[in-house]
Amino acid sequence: MKRRLIYVLTILVIVLSSWLLLNNQESKSALEKEGKEVAKVNANDSSTTAVKVTVNNGQIPVQYLTPAYKVTVKGDILYASKKNETDAVEPLKLDLYEPSGDDNKKRPVFIFIHGGGYTGGDKYDAADFSTGLAERGYAVLSIDYRLKKDPFANFTHTLNDAYEDISDVIKWINDNAELYGMDASRIVIGGDSAGGHLAINFVNQYVSKDPSIIKSIFSIVDIYGGDLTTSANSKLPPVLIIHGTIDKLVPYQQSVELAEQLKEIGVYHNLLTMEGVGHDYKNEKYIDEIMETTTHFLWNVMNSPALAKLPEISGISIAAGDAFDIKLPEAYRSPSKEPMNIDLPEGWILRDEKEEDRLWIQVPEGLVRGNDSLFVSRGEDPKTAMSFAINVNVIDPLTVKYETFYDESAKEIRTHMDVTNQSTNIFSGSVEADYETGRSTQGTYSASVENLEPGKSVRLEIPELAWGQRTLKSFNDIGNLLQTTLDSFNALLLPKLSKPVEINGNLSDWSDQARFNVKDIKINGWRGEQDISATGSLAWDTDNLYLGVEVIDDKHEQSASGDAIWSGDSIQIGIGIANTDGTVPSEYHELGVARGNAGNLLKWRWLTPRGFNINDAIELKYAIERSGSTTSYELAIPWHELSYDITQVKQGMKLKFSLLVNDNDGEGRRGWLEYNSGIGTSKDVNAFGDLFLTD
Repeated sequence: MKRRLIYVLTILVIVLSSWLLLNNQESKSALEKEGKEVAKVNANDSSTTAVKVTVNNGQIPVQYLTPAYKVTVKGDILYASKKNETDAVEPLKLDLYEPSGDDNKKRPVFIFIHGGGYTGGDKYDAADFSTGLAERGYAVLSIDYRLKKDPFANFTHTLNDAYEDISDVIKWINDNAELYGMDASRIVIGGDSAGGHLAINFVNQYVSKDPSIIKSIFSIVDIYGGDLTTSANSKLPPVLIIHGTIDKLVPYQQSVELAEQLKEIGVYHNLLTMEGVGHDYKNEKYIDEIMETTTHFLWNVMNSPALAKLPEISGISIAAGDAFDIKLPEAYRSPSKEPMNIDLPEGWILRDEKEEDRLWIQVPEGLVRGNDSLFVSRGEDPKTAMSFAINVNVIDPLTVKYETFYDESAKEIRTHMDVTNQSTNIFSGSVEADYETGRSTQGTYSASVENLEPGKSVRLEIPELAWGQRTLKSFNDIGNLLQTTLDSFNALLLPKLSKPVEINGNLSDWSDQARFNVKDIKINGWRGEQDISATGSLAWDTDNLYLGVEVIDDKHEQSASGDAIWSGDSIQIGIGIANTDGTVPSEYHELGVARGNAGNLLKWRWLTPRGFNINDAIELKYAIERSGSTTSYELAIPWHELSYDITQVKQGMKLKFSLLVNDNDGEGRRGWLEYNSGIGTSKDVNAFGDLFLTD
């Protein structure tokens, strides 16, 4: 009887095992057919329990990531009054940016500290960045703090005053949290340049000095703030570092070294590198990516402070059509029966790669370029599931850099077009460029490109000047359009004068010169052309570079002097002598002129190549006249004030040029108009336009 029972049990076990095996194979086939779940086996899981990854396509609004709100600004809120370096009591103010219509009574707070080398700048400098954060649900405080005329004469005192001001801001948050719907227990501190330097050094200092002051700070955003004044403390909160590779004011290497220090002591951090960008986080190429990576980084550290639950990076750039991988945080790699989910944009695919520590994502070709959110979570209950988010910035497969130059042998201006493959795939196909020519007609250039490897470049030559609105199209080897990339660039051909311009403040004799509109508006609350607008003219002869600017301005205000004339109505000019091959010079001049309220003329040179003076000792013929609401500027700048080698001054000589018109209506500098960039937001000769001397 016992033996028969054993036989029966054995048969039952065999039948049951066969049924389980068959059922498992059928389930696996069904999953593969459905294409929405991928089984992964963790090598460290001795039970070989499969971790299923469920893909959800589509994007939904997410608090603190999606720009869902309009923004209201409460300006000039007094947070403290302190004695400054002149012993006068200085009112210290902040601007509060709030998400309008948000009923959240405990919003996380971002304290933004402006840059300016501890001598200048103000809280308005961060208006765009502050608005972007408030649109996503943050309460943002853009603050002023005590500045110094010579901050490095006693830098310790400069820092201590600023630290005290930041402490007062935190106290103000604690006192007013309920009134303004702020969560005083969740604070981010950040800033650019001197502001970034202040943010990270303030926290690093108070981690040891008085931890109670900074206990509510859960993250730091350091935008090219440079190095720490003391060794990094291992108790620092997570740090996001942002820096451009060609920054001439604060070397990029300082942020690389800071990131290495944080890694050594185990502080969670990300480094967002702006390739080919200087001291300019507002650069059009990167500003959107900076905002999205910042908010994703903060979302991650705010929701999952444990290091084992945080992704290696919170932002990535990838070319359309490429695949990329996400390295899973340690907590997501441990054996678990809880399901894993990934939310992808529509059309993106989770590839079936058998790797236990990462997920592979395929981005389709032909996407609209920009930033998308990718979410990974583990657990069935949304309230208890752990999750992280990554910003994916989809870029063009090809990038192009144009460089105009004068071909001495042909006596023609031509354009180099350097095409670089940003994709991880070899490119074969063709490129086509549309542009404006030196004759103000439309030009087109096309060329074939074969086997361009990832990261490599090919130089093409457009046989004429290519400027204005430029469009690059790329096609694959079967003729499918892969991308359409637009940019805008200014170039002027300057006529040589037969006789000098009379410098008297009257622009009536400037009709035959090269003209341009100063039309890029960087003024909050600009009220139209009668508020402020400007046009300019340029010409040359063997002695001088001539500049005339006519400004319509409803109110003229200039009470400053010396190097501070930029703070009142004035013009600033950036000029650099390009290298003989047309490339950007390493050094250049920045100078400016103004008319004081009493009619006195003012001038200053802020930046200059080695050997020239940084002061008002610049030989310059200039006149500035004010009539009604019009201010007329005329300048004759001697060539020997721009270059030691005036033999370069001839037909075909190339200059890099930018011009800025400051506006002050009596309540401080409102902003500026600009022709080209590289002066107001940052000091970057790469953002200047081109001038060519012609006969």
